[in-house]
Amino acid sequence: MSAKKSRFDGLDVAAMTSHLKRTMLGFKLANVYDGSALGVNSSASGGGNDKAARGVYMFKLADPSSGPAVVPTVAVAEDTKSDGGDKPIEGDNVTSAESTNAAVDSKRVMLLIESGVRFHPTTHYSQSSSGSSSMPSNFAMKLRKHLRNLRLENVTQLGNLDRVVDFRFGSGSYAHHLLLELYAQGNIILTDGEYRILALLRTHEYEVKNDESEGGGNENNDEVKVRVGNVYPVTFATTLSMEKGGTGGDGTETSKDDGDVDSDVSKGILVMNSTEAYDWAKAELVAVHEKALIMNAKQTNDNGGGGQGKKGGKKKGGGGKKKTMDDSVALKALLLKPTSGVYHYGPSLIEHCIRSAGLDPVVKLKHDNIDYTIPEASWEDLITSLREEGSRVIENLTSGESGGFILYKPKDDDKDEKKKDEQSNSLLPSNVANTNPHSDKTLLEFQPHLLQQHKEQQCLKYSTFAIATDEFFSHLSSQKVSHRADAAEAAARDRLAKIQADQQRRVDGLVKEQERWREGAQLVEAHAEDIDRALGVINSALETGMDWEALEQLVSVEQANENPIALLIHALQLDKDEVVMALPDIDNWDDSDPDSVPPIHHVPVSIKESAYGNARTMFAQYRASKEKEEKTMEASTVALKAAEAKAKQQLAEAQKQKQRVQVIPQRKVYWFEKFAWFITSDNYLVVAGKDAQQNEQLVKRYLRPGDAYLHAEVHGAATCILRAKRRRRKDGRTQVIPLSDQALREAGSFTICRSSAWSSKMVTSAYWVESHQVSKTAPTGEYLTVGSFMIRGRKNFLPASSLEMGLGVLFRLGDDASIARHANDRRDFALLEQEQMMAQEDEMQQKDESLPEPDDIDSESNEEGEDDPVEPHLDEEVVETLEKEAGEELSEKMEPTNMVDDANNEASPSKNSKAISFQTNAPPPKSGKKKEKELSRGKRAKNRRAKKKYSDQDEEDRRLAMMALHGGESSKNGKKKGSKIIAKDSEMQQKAEQAAKQLLVRDSKKIAENLDQSVKETLAACVTVKVTKGSEGVRWNKFDAEVLELLLEMDSLEEQRSAANRLLELTKSTRVDNFSASLAGIIRTIKKHGVQSLSNITQGDGKQRKTKAEKKAEKEAWQEILAEDGIVDNDGDDDLAGAVDDSAELAQLTGKPTSGDIVLNAIPVCAPYHVLSQYKYRVKLTPGSVKRGKASKQCVEMFTRNEEGKKNSVDEGTKRDKELIKLVSENEWVQAMIGDVRISSAGASKVVKKQKGKGGKSKK
Repeated sequence: MSAKKSRFDGLDVAAMTSHLKRTMLGFKLANVYDGSALGVNSSASGGGNDKAARGVYMFKLADPSSGPAVVPTVAVAEDTKSDGGDKPIEGDNVTSAESTNAAVDSKRVMLLIESGVRFHPTTHYSQSSSGSSSMPSNFAMKLRKHLRNLRLENVTQLGNLDRVVDFRFGSGSYAHHLLLELYAQGNIILTDGEYRILALLRTHEYEVKNDESEGGGNENNDEVKVRVGNVYPVTFATTLSMEKGGTGGDGTETSKDDGDVDSDVSKGILVMNSTEAYDWAKAELVAVHEKALIMNAKQTNDNGGGGQGKKGGKKKGGGGKKKTMDDSVALKALLLKPTSGVYHYGPSLIEHCIRSAGLDPVVKLKHDNIDYTIPEASWEDLITSLREEGSRVIENLTSGESGGFILYKPKDDDKDEKKKDEQSNSLLPSNVANTNPHSDKTLLEFQPHLLQQHKEQQCLKYSTFAIATDEFFSHLSSQKVSHRADAAEAAARDRLAKIQADQQRRVDGLVKEQERWREGAQLVEAHAEDIDRALGVINSALETGMDWEALEQLVSVEQANENPIALLIHALQLDKDEVVMALPDIDNWDDSDPDSVPPIHHVPVSIKESAYGNARTMFAQYRASKEKEEKTMEASTVALKAAEAKAKQQLAEAQKQKQRVQVIPQRKVYWFEKFAWFITSDNYLVVAGKDAQQNEQLVKRYLRPGDAYLHAEVHGAATCILRAKRRRRKDGRTQVIPLSDQALREAGSFTICRSSAWSSKMVTSAYWVESHQVSKTAPTGEYLTVGSFMIRGRKNFLPASSLEMGLGVLFRLGDDASIARHANDRRDFALLEQEQMMAQEDEMQQKDESLPEPDDIDSESNEEGEDDPVEPHLDEEVVETLEKEAGEELSEKMEPTNMVDDANNEASPSKNSKAISFQTNAPPPKSGKKKEKELSRGKRAKNRRAKKKYSDQDEEDRRLAMMALHGGESSKNGKKKGSKIIAKDSEMQQKAEQAAKQLLVRDSKKIAENLDQSVKETLAACVTVKVTKGSEGVRWNKFDAEVLELLLEMDSLEEQRSAANRLLELTKSTRVDNFSASLAGIIRTIKKHGVQSLSNITQGDGKQRKTKAEKKAEKEAWQEILAEDGIVDNDGDDDLAGAVDDSAELAQLTGKPTSGDIVLNAIPVCAPYHVLSQYKYRVKLTPGSVKRGKASKQCVEMFTRNEEGKKNSVDEGTKRDKELIKLVSENEWVQAMIGDVRISSAGASKVVKKQKGKGGKSKK
């Protein structure tokens, strides 16, 4: 039995939207992933089909100002029963299911969005190494480009309980909208602040019936296209329209609120009395009856006129008589009609209201039976239920958290023997297997509120609807996998049973044949004389030339005369030279009964042999059949064993699949695991690409200043990056630490072994260069393919290294005590000496900085005013300036001479052949202008020529020149260069765009008119500027209409005034660049902490700005969140360039765990063998002929095998390690393993012999 409900309805959207508003507003978007990259598939398929996961995307949101994140856990169902609380519907069937870690992590959350199906926070995901190695989809890249680093400002359900959700990211000019459609095929649409489409998952068209168009009308006028460049047609996608909640009486543009069910927006039965509702229902039923008459009459005419084609065959749609249209309508279906006014409730809520009124939702109504089926008096109760119950349920969903529920059906109890077999054949450790709390249930539905129709069903109760939804969909996919595994088990058992039945049938046939030959031979011997007489008569007749027919007539005549010899002849088969004799079996005849007749057996005998000759032949056939039976038994035994072995393998694989889905959530996968990687003996991270695409990705995204680029002049050598370490100086800046010689040698050995030198067994050397020497700019006339780069300057060659690799196991530690215990596992001794030297340099630099400089006074006076606006921290009411504005201001202040200086410095190659050195002690320029980002040599030269050529132009000249190039239109408003000319939009398309803009793009000034006069005056003071001498103007466009609506939705007037006053204080004390973002942050703070939090902030002079240390800590926290995916984004701040260090992540990994450590999981790693010398589990690999799959299986067996005589001495830590090693998937081992190897470690020969022995036994 599958789930009855597998996608969101209008009530679910309302509940989830309310939850996200309370928990996730203000979070910044760190990254966007494809669902397949994180092991999340579409709810339509429980397997690993990437195509099925095309519409699934994961949004990583985090609050960098909230500190470190908490590791989320899975909700586990408890055995306790709920008494129902304040919900009268709940009863003994409700089981409480709470999370072991309370609510979802409030610091960091992963938002799952599936087109057309669902959206909710989730903890059930995993980054598989194979899935995350592929490039993200184009749509995901588009989302990253426009939405990364923007805050989630609002989540809105468009329309009247419609399944369309509007996620608004950013404020002001950086505002973007992500529209999620959850009906039909679904869609995900990215728009700008004015709802003009920038990207979408699929394009489609809305067909519009144009009654005014005549026969030859234009078809373009009858369709509204949803495509890039058009405004989102909200009037077609939702119930919003200009007539239904478009503009109010005061001219303000409003949209229908989700919870306002008593509004007169839709004139349906909610505003009718019982008589009007009865008349409406009867009119609808009469219309259905008339339509049925017309359709049935038309169908009758079609059938009477001939329902077949020219050739007399059936029509394409299928032959036969079609069903007539039924004119009856169920009460539930009647209320779902658009004219009812409550169709937006959805099927679930309408059924709940009908049952609450004491009516049957599936009762059939007709125009002639409504008088007694649902009389006029019953409509009053129905209308009351629709008003009260509908508004109560929606109010509970939108105003507060009403909890979540999962309806389920218990599975049938399995037999005890089957359970024992599954436990004995378990492929997982005892502490991990059977962790699925819903393995004994079939999940049916997820609900944000228990309705009347759910009263008799068993359900699980959760604290939030988000947790319930996440649990349902995560276990729904595992439930489907489990069902497929059960089907595979049944198929394997049926296949084995068929093979056994076929073998048994063959043996039974041989046994019957043996009995037939033996009994025939015995009967022939018993009646030998009579048989010889009969054969003599027949042979003599044939010798005389008697015809066969005449001989048969003669036998018939003699049988009629009751000749005893003729009676023995049953049939003549002269074409086979045989006679079928009817021989009585006297030995098995009970002659005590005089009326009984001995059984007759028909035995064919040859006319060319005597009776005893036939008996000898039959005995020979009997012996041959017996020998054949013995051989068949032997062959069938071998075949059955092979079939049983194959069936057991299939059953084990199916059981393994069922048990794997129980282990959730899966382990965290580091960003570098999708590449070839290892950790050096002195704790440096080395990353290499597996193909050309990964080589390109490594250099573009992960090569930082200070890192080393390693390569080899050998075919197939991969791009290898040695990640440098960072340290924080006392002045707050980040400094790159020079690389060690040992790390460079180990990375060079890794580079050689990952090239064709491994398979050819060629000993050679690699080289390394600094990061700025790597360029994608090819010389003139040349072209660089994907994964190829230009190396400019000196190459530093490393010593030749031996071709020795190793496969080891790293373990992730789970607590701070375990991490501190292994702090010196990979100690960098060279770093200790460098830190001492750098500490001395820092002291000298502090002495130099302590001397007064003439510009210190000016810099101190401008310090606060310049730093505050660029620090986004909305939750504490500090003004947010988005990173884009900071980047634009920074680019305008850059000096063009920096580019020339960089080019001159780059032309001189580095003279240090051992380590990379960097200028870190040079004092910053006094002008305060930051160094321009480094460019490649070709780009810098081109930039210099362009600046020289257009040095006499200002911004106005450039704008006019661009307009001339685009045919007199501005490049911002026109099409991009090289784009195709698009035909003019149709009239219907233009009307749809105008209606969408009027409904969605609201005027801030009109929204402000609805505010209290004091609040309005305070906000106006924030954005008032002097236009001319003696006149001022209020720039209401500085506020987003959505933010002002959030201000209107605040609970009390005191909160609105406090928010406006706080913004006014900020404008007086500092520069505010984004008023919408600042006001939104203040509103969020008041909702979280109350109005008193503002009074605690404002002290003394009314100013409360974060210190430099707090700003730096917040920036670095956000950098660390981005670094989890390998993203290096310094927001245009060179001081933060390369601020992310890998040491924190690498400190969690150890190769020699102890029994006292808390270990979470195991990670396979392939590295130079001498790097793994301290690892507890390691295997040496040299060039050979064993492929990756077979070699990885041998290595795992060596890691997990129990040595003889040492079973009792194995400690708990070793048992735990081996269980974790068994949990690593086969694909992870294969991805980590290097190809064409020879295992040359202790115990490898035993494993090979053992595997050969298994193979030999299976062949026998």
